[in-house]
Amino acid sequence: MKKPILILTALEVERLAIEQYLINIEPLAHPATGTDYTKGTYNFNNQTLEVIVARTDQTNVNAAIETERAIAHFNPEYVFFAGVAGGLKDVKVGDIVIGRDVYGYERGKAEGNNFKSRPQFGASSYELERLAGQYAKSESWKQTTEKLLNPEFAPVIGTYTGTIASGEKVDASIDSDLHQFLKQNASHALAIEMEGLGFLEVCRMRPLVKTLLLRGISDLVDNKGQMDSKGSQPYASANVAAFLFGLLEQLDFPDATIERTREQKLVEVMCKLYPGGLRDNQIWIAAGGNLSLVNLGQSGKGQWVEAIRILKLGGGGNITMDSLIKTVAEEYGENKDVKDLL
Repeated sequence: MKKPILILTALEVERLAIEQYLINIEPLAHPATGTDYTKGTYNFNNQTLEVIVARTDQTNVNAAIETERAIAHFNPEYVFFAGVAGGLKDVKVGDIVIGRDVYGYERGKAEGNNFKSRPQFGASSYELERLAGQYAKSESWKQTTEKLLNPEFAPVIGTYTGTIASGEKVDASIDSDLHQFLKQNASHALAIEMEGLGFLEVCRMRPLVKTLLLRGISDLVDNKGQMDSKGSQPYASANVAAFLFGLLEQLDFPDATIERTREQKLVEVMCKLYPGGLRDNQIWIAAGGNLSLVNLGQSGKGQWVEAIRILKLGGGGNITMDSLIKTVAEEYGENKDVKDLL
């Protein structure tokens, strides 16, 4: 029997957009906390998926709490966080951003008038991110965007993969201190929101649960109030919901789960536990690896994909897959997925 699909949102407008795709809807309550969920089914191509929808409310703290609670209770194989975000660069209202990773911008050290950033990172599952990128280029999604398009906001709906900034603040002006900080420290971020870091930090502890962060752009920071009054949040919510359910139709749901190779599992585990890449907590060096053998100019996820490929081919210096896993186990020895790799 297929495990349920878990979809989390922060706002009610986002949850309603998701529920438009479900039938046989019924309310559920968590047996211990009373947390409310929606259960429904999504039918396509003679397949039926059971879908659980949960609303976390805003902020990374709330997102983390509700994500942990929902994953523990429903034991899903796939978990998505879908909702709206503010655009920072290269995007328009209505566009979709596939969150390859998040940049948690608020952690740091304050010294006098200076703030030294010590960012946190989170990463979506490599497999889902790549699949979403392929779907974004498909004829099926192109046809869907033509139906969704509202030219009052933008002439086309674009889809981009990249970094999303995540914190507890609403960036409502390009003149704000926050916006200037992000331009200086996270100039690569396409969008900003308030839940992605908490969501992916919880998912990091379950590396083999497939997770993906998806955002629809509802404003471009400086025009937030104007766009909200035009209905940009329902528009962006509808767009990201359409992308998500189109993506669900691309997933492979065989009658029997195909066992992934040890290398594939290791890539997922390392991307989740060390999203910053090989230098994250000096894990590669601690396991005997040579940093000069891997291209460190790419994302953390890209580093791990290349590094595990090198290990599979017998390279990497004094490091092996076994030495890497044993080193990880020293920090995450109680993690079930790490134990399975051992």
